Amino acid sequence: ILTPALAVLAVNMHSVLGSPAPVPDASQVEAGKQLWISTPESTAPPAGIPLDYALHPARRAQPPTGVHLSGPKDRPAMNEQDRQADLIRKSDVGSAAPVYRKQAPVIKGITSVLDSNQQSPLNGGNPLAFKSQKHPYVPNASLFDSSTIKLPLATNKWWQNLIVEKGVDPIHPYPYIVYCNTNSTKIGFPKFTVAPEHVTSDMSSEWELGDASGALTQRKVTNTDALGVEVTWSGSGSAQMRSRFYKGMPFQTFELKGVTPILRTTNAIIKVEPVQRAVLSARNTEAQVTADAADMPAMSKITLNDNSQWLVASKPEIKWKQNEGTLTQQGAYTGFVQLAHLGDQPQNNINVLQQYVGTYPIEGTVTYAQVQGSDSTGRSSNIVYVYKTNTDVDGNTKQVYNTTSVSTTIQLLSFVLPHHVDKISNNTILSTGLSGYRSAKGRLTAVAGNTISYNQPLERVSFGGMRAIGDSDKERLKQQLLKDAASSTTVTAQDPYFYGKGVARVARLYQIAQEVGDKTTAAALGTKIVNLLTPWLVSMSNNDTLVYDATWGGIVSTLGISDPSQDFGQGRYNDHHFHYGYFLYAGAILAKYDINTFAPLREPMNQLLRDYANPSYADTQFPYMRHFDPYDGHSWAAGLFSFMDGRNQESTGEAINAYYSAYLYATALGFEDTAAFYEIVLNMEATSGRRYWHPMRSQSKDLYGDAFSHNTVGIVWSSKVDYVTFFGADTEFVYGIQMLPFTPATRMLIRPDWVKEAWCPDNSTCADGMKTAAQHANKNGWAQFLYSAYAMVDRNAALDNALACTPDDGNTLTNTMHWIFTNQQASANA
Repeated sequence: ILTPALAVLAVNMHSVLGSPAPVPDASQVEAGKQLWISTPESTAPPAGIPLDYALHPARRAQPPTGVHLSGPKDRPAMNEQDRQADLIRKSDVGSAAPVYRKQAPVIKGITSVLDSNQQSPLNGGNPLAFKSQKHPYVPNASLFDSSTIKLPLATNKWWQNLIVEKGVDPIHPYPYIVYCNTNSTKIGFPKFTVAPEHVTSDMSSEWELGDASGALTQRKVTNTDALGVEVTWSGSGSAQMRSRFYKGMPFQTFELKGVTPILRTTNAIIKVEPVQRAVLSARNTEAQVTADAADMPAMSKITLNDNSQWLVASKPEIKWKQNEGTLTQQGAYTGFVQLAHLGDQPQNNINVLQQYVGTYPIEGTVTYAQVQGSDSTGRSSNIVYVYKTNTDVDGNTKQVYNTTSVSTTIQLLSFVLPHHVDKISNNTILSTGLSGYRSAKGRLTAVAGNTISYNQPLERVSFGGMRAIGDSDKERLKQQLLKDAASSTTVTAQDPYFYGKGVARVARLYQIAQEVGDKTTAAALGTKIVNLLTPWLVSMSNNDTLVYDATWGGIVSTLGISDPSQDFGQGRYNDHHFHYGYFLYAGAILAKYDINTFAPLREPMNQLLRDYANPSYADTQFPYMRHFDPYDGHSWAAGLFSFMDGRNQESTGEAINAYYSAYLYATALGFEDTAAFYEIVLNMEATSGRRYWHPMRSQSKDLYGDAFSHNTVGIVWSSKVDYVTFFGADTEFVYGIQMLPFTPATRMLIRPDWVKEAWCPDNSTCADGMKTAAQHANKNGWAQFLYSAYAMVDRNAALDNALACTPDDGNTLTNTMHWIFTNQQASANA
């Protein structure tokens, strides 16, 4: 029988040798202790990447999101005098905020919940609480323009592949895949393959756009904003090509200056057809309408030998000359080129696309509107994306074509994801629509307008449970609390992830003690929390000390910064919201009930929160909202590693915990606007978590395809979906990692109807049911999580089974009982 440690070794050896990795079952893996499973064929690792990370280059998976490959090495403890001498009193990352950062423009009728251009109250201008040091993994200066891209640097954005390693892996601006090479760009329209255990997309490109004269010799990221990234190609002369990449754009647009354009395809070109220019005109005569049409971009429909069809537009018109699979124009050109795939209904789609050709975004901003409504009527916030376009930098397209008297208004055309469609205004959705466009998250829906607004419902959550605890349950809970307070408050882990889980475990006991009125036990637990946090945040006397990374701008572990295989890759910014979210939970609970005792921990705790969820663009020490993606509505866990499939996130439960903890923390400190912002982000994360990781089976088929019928997902990537975890394929792992840790916020992620369907008592009809998984887990911590979820359907059955399980290292029987007592369903109904 494999122990967890031997299982890690076996899995990693199989990964290196390229043979199929054995998948440990639940009996071999302690709940919450993750193993790294890799099944693709292995090859030699890229330079600087451990063997365990080296997978087939066409399908590189994420470095271990939660893999503890080896125990941390002993580090000499730093005494207080040395620590004070080394403490950086002033940030050395520069005093000016990056120039590209801009708050969303003022929108009529919409007031932002906070001004993200101002310093956050979390940043009081105090010295860094952590010793500062340079990161050995230095940013590749050839990949970005340091005059516009300044510290602190992004580490977890959807476009991150552009500035890590050699910058050669693709980005995924839905519905396309784009490679930004040194002297050209390649564009593909991914084809998705749906199988019972995964949804994948191909990595091929159909077109390459570059300069025939060879004048383009370098490419750099030259700007970023809340929604996208700008890439510029240049050389020794004046030739330049530039594109702004945003998710959801039907046109991929490239501005050319002094470039001799060449457009190549790896397929054979079957036909090139000029598209008749159609314009919506207020003019009366045929001559006038013709003149209006002449001001539009020139368009061609190109059919390839794989039966795909593309719209290629240019303004001024490029006189393309075809030579087999290559289109060129003689001489230098200044203007723009747009490419759009014509989907599965080319004729209908081209009729829509040509109405919007020529308009493209040059900047994107996001506004999180002030909370509206009440608990009785329903609370919500409007999430507003505003795109400035090439035709109107104020964000309101007035007139695309510069004719003298036509009053035509042509707006930006874009796509939105399923979770947007659920709450977006129907007036925004195109009635004619566009067909045949999708992402890994399902069908894309076309919308018209430079401003896109959808309504995000806000579910209230607080420190305590959803329901009051009955008297008999309270007495039972008090008795278990005394047992756990005596036996479950020691934390022996040395790394920030498992140590954070342990501290949060004690903090849950502290919160529950306050709820049941046991002040004596609460006081003892509060002291314990201070004693657990002090070595990590005040005296810095723990073995794996946290330090401030002055190279990228963030807080990382000593082991992690020196070795990317340690601490789950957190030294390269993997999973910071998972790790530090646990610390922040403990800080929030302590601050709520004993602010004076909490005082010495306040500044380092503020900085931990700013590391993963900094709400201010003006902060020069930490990037804005490191993990969170406002377009997808959820976080990306993967950090400074490059993957063909883009970014990924596995544990939605821990992402929820991160923003729940941030919300509680800001609330405890009285930062109302900041708390309101975190509440919105928390609800967005929960909404996308339910939509894409926890769909009902019918929703799953609609999102991912008929062959993928699971009602939970293990890992969501930019371009694929996996029914597996990074530490194993057992069903209890897939369910459990999406729910832990169980706190009052967990109910935002799981719903009674979903639990009832997932439980699936008939093993013969759904082998992937939660009941089957709980039985397979055989009373370990994973089983306890599944039975805890089942309490939303049947309290009594859930309680008996859950209390018979051995808790995970971040959980206790007290917390399990509290969850069931405060989320109970009185009668069995499944």
